[in-house]
Amino acid sequence: MRHSNPKRSLANQLLLLGALPAVLMFVGLMLFFTNARLSDARQDLFDSTQTLADNLAPAMEYAVVSGNRKVLDDILQQASNQTDLAWIRVTDVVGNQVAFAGSGGISQWPGEKVQDQNIHRFTSDILQLPVALGGETDDWFEPDYRISGGALKVGTVEVAVSEQRLTERRTDILLTSGVVGVSLLVFALMLVNRLTATLLDPMQTLAERVLAMTRRDYREADPVGTRVAEIAQLEDNLNQLARNLRQLQESRDQTLALSESAREKAEQANHAKTEFLAVMSHELRTPLNGMLAMVDLVSEEPLTDRQGDYLDTARRSTEDLLTLINDILDVSRLDQGTLLLENRPFNPVVLAENCMASFRHASEARGLALELQFTGNWPDQPEVAGDAVRYRQVLASLLDNAIKFSDHGTVKVTLDWHQEAGDCVFITCEVRDNGHGIPPEQLEQVFNSFERLDSSLSRGSEGTGIGLTLVQKLVELMGGHIDLSSDADQGSSFRFEVPFELTDSNLAPAGASDLPRPDNQQDLSPQERKQPPRALIVEDNPVNQRVARNLLDRLGFETEVVANGREAIRSVTGSNTPFTVILMDCHMPVMDGFTAAQAIRDWEHREVHRETPIIALTADVLPGTERTCLEAGMNDYLAKPVRKHQLRNVLSRWVPL
Repeated sequence: MRHSNPKRSLANQLLLLGALPAVLMFVGLMLFFTNARLSDARQDLFDSTQTLADNLAPAMEYAVVSGNRKVLDDILQQASNQTDLAWIRVTDVVGNQVAFAGSGGISQWPGEKVQDQNIHRFTSDILQLPVALGGETDDWFEPDYRISGGALKVGTVEVAVSEQRLTERRTDILLTSGVVGVSLLVFALMLVNRLTATLLDPMQTLAERVLAMTRRDYREADPVGTRVAEIAQLEDNLNQLARNLRQLQESRDQTLALSESAREKAEQANHAKTEFLAVMSHELRTPLNGMLAMVDLVSEEPLTDRQGDYLDTARRSTEDLLTLINDILDVSRLDQGTLLLENRPFNPVVLAENCMASFRHASEARGLALELQFTGNWPDQPEVAGDAVRYRQVLASLLDNAIKFSDHGTVKVTLDWHQEAGDCVFITCEVRDNGHGIPPEQLEQVFNSFERLDSSLSRGSEGTGIGLTLVQKLVELMGGHIDLSSDADQGSSFRFEVPFELTDSNLAPAGASDLPRPDNQQDLSPQERKQPPRALIVEDNPVNQRVARNLLDRLGFETEVVANGREAIRSVTGSNTPFTVILMDCHMPVMDGFTAAQAIRDWEHREVHRETPIIALTADVLPGTERTCLEAGMNDYLAKPVRKHQLRNVLSRWVPL
């Protein structure tokens, strides 16, 4: 197992690398030279003492031979003044002490057995050389005491020296060596510190430059002024790096600026597209409102078969155009992330059966059979919470494609119920047709926006190429996924799975378009119940005014029409007979429907007047419009174009019909 060591600074490491050899060298040289100097001093002491003994021996020859004690004492007295001497002792030829002189408190000879390690003895023989007298030699001494060369030993001089002085010199040597050594060590450390600073100061400057680069400061700094070739090379490399990074930053900033400009242009284009779609949707729904409503009204009149067929064709074409407008608007909402899902209880079995029934006529016209099958453990009254409108939109789009691309056989829809633990259930829906199939190389293109497959595959069918794109995005928005499988000449199968939450089957649908009935529906007086209901139509478009008036006439309403919100306020506040319901357009000149609705609610609260149901009747289907209507005081919302049965359903929630 590796252990990470704490990081040390480069300065400390360089100081350690420089100081450690200096200290080791100082200690080694200190020990070596001190020991050498001490050895030399000791040897000098011993040599000088031996030399003294050798010099005293000839000087004492006459005194020893003649027995002149006074001369001998004088010589000893002069010689014993040296501080290093312990004593000087003179003996005769047989070893008897002839003279003695002590130093340093020694008054007599301590004897041969003295064992003092600080006392060192050095001896020299006192010799008498033979004297030639007329060719004869004076040799009255015993021949046994002669030594080589004819010299006669007459005695011995012994000089004892003490190491006390040597000890004092040792202290001086150590002190002197220490002072010199420490001075040299301090100088060496100062030199190391200087060299370290010479290396570290430029490196610290370069490190700060690198740190500045991390803060995107790519300016070239002043030269660090180093004489170290490697650091100078590093400085050049950093300057080159700074230049490269500066160029890269400038290029990146330029690219980001272009990207930001492109993004802003794309957002502006997308916003313009959204605004265009919103305006076009509003403008197209206005004439469609008149077309569909009038077709519905005419279809209630006595018609011939040919006239009825013409009306059915006109109705289907208008409905197809409305579907196309809705699909394009939904795709735009999905791309912007502004399409919101509703969450209300619905029965998926009833939804599937109703959706299949709506395509019965189209399938029979192409000679196709429709088959609906349920698999899995379906409860008796299945009810889930989700967006029934969007789920039906997905199923209807897939059914429409299946019928459109099938020439014979059966279009089969299979729904599978798979309940997970808790209140989560997965409903899998598969729509299979008997068309020509899709080649494998074109499967990935199926869900692309505004893209159609090979014309040979779509022969006899028309479309914008956005249906399956919308289907895929809606399924993913609901938290599910969709798969496609297809075989040549065997048809295609679209299979999508969406999760839902189980709900209490007793729950009633709730939402902006399914609000509880207000109290004023139950509080109508008997006189008001006998009179026909009165409706105020607030609409600026003459065609829509006529459509709304005719639809309400068919439902038994007396109607009054105004062209803007200000006139609506005047009619509500100035009428002696209260209106039963108000149909309010949202976007009008002079005063819009939101402001008018809020003003009417304020007047009703001030006058303690019963609230009149206000139903928004608008071609504005952008996200948030319904919420804005409710926040302004309106009670319900109905998007144009308006069908008679839709208007009846909404009115029945607020007015007894």
